[in-house]
Amino acid sequence: MNIPITRRLLVAATLVITSAPGLSYAQSERVDNYPQRPIKLVVGIGAGSTTDLLTRIAARNLSEALKQPVVVENRPGAGGTLGAAAVATAPPDGYTLLFVSSSLPTFGHFYDNLKFDPVKDLVGAAGLAQGGMVMLTRPGAPWKNLAELVAYGKAKPDGTVSYASAGVGSIAYLYSELFAQNMGQKFLHVPYKSSAAALADLLAGHVDFVFDGTTTAKPMIDAGKVQALAYSSNRRNPFLPQVPTMQEAGVKDFDQRTWFGISAPRGTPQKILDRISKASATFTGQSAYRNELAGAAHEPMAMSAQAFERLVQDEARVWGKSIQQIRSNEK
Repeated sequence: MNIPITRRLLVAATLVITSAPGLSYAQSERVDNYPQRPIKLVVGIGAGSTTDLLTRIAARNLSEALKQPVVVENRPGAGGTLGAAAVATAPPDGYTLLFVSSSLPTFGHFYDNLKFDPVKDLVGAAGLAQGGMVMLTRPGAPWKNLAELVAYGKAKPDGTVSYASAGVGSIAYLYSELFAQNMGQKFLHVPYKSSAAALADLLAGHVDFVFDGTTTAKPMIDAGKVQALAYSSNRRNPFLPQVPTMQEAGVKDFDQRTWFGISAPRGTPQKILDRISKASATFTGQSAYRNELAGAAHEPMAMSAQAFERLVQDEARVWGKSIQQIRSNEK
């Protein structure tokens, strides 16, 4: 039977459209009705840390907004890159997400043998929270403030003063090395699998200082278990107003804040990213969420998928030169 040319073209076009990857009716329906099942939210650090607590706050609120369970999965190790790798290589369907911190843009500058690109293989979905890090010193330390610690370190051989972190590439590591670079000193780095383990050894007196998130630092400061030497941002933390900033304590040009949000595997449909972004926007501006973050000594940071993606890309470029200098000093 001869089919008129216009009809033949219409049939052929229909076959192409319905068979093309990403354009099938079933796939389009899954995207439009996202989410239809539980979502896994991976965090590349162990339980008990500031980032872990913020992840769980995000998961609860996102679950309520999306009307689906959001299950937290801790994947600690290698400064957070193990968790990031698991999400970067996951199917881009919106059901495996990554809770990211401001350490993400630094990974590509620190690790030469990564099997994924932290910036190119992940895409921003929403910005959620912001804060900073507190520089804590061990109980019984002979110094009472940051200036005395610096003087002590300069009077001793390189490597006498030690610091802990959750590994090379973690924010605690990065801030410690920036501090060393600024002061013209070299400290002994003692890496741990998690920030909670690093903090435990600080309390035991095995290391001299650590940069820790305000969530876990504040209760110990309030209880007198540790002494806070300085806060990383150039603005005092409203939940720890008695702690001077690094600049106030004598570290020139040190101004670092931490931020947190959600990323997805690159290739995730924009409709899904927008759905996560809009769902996040329903709670980031609410007083209940602000109060919940205040309990963790952090503040909201509401960002759309596009704005959060720009933040990650911009910081990846900014950190490049600083990290190059840090790595050259290690040699």
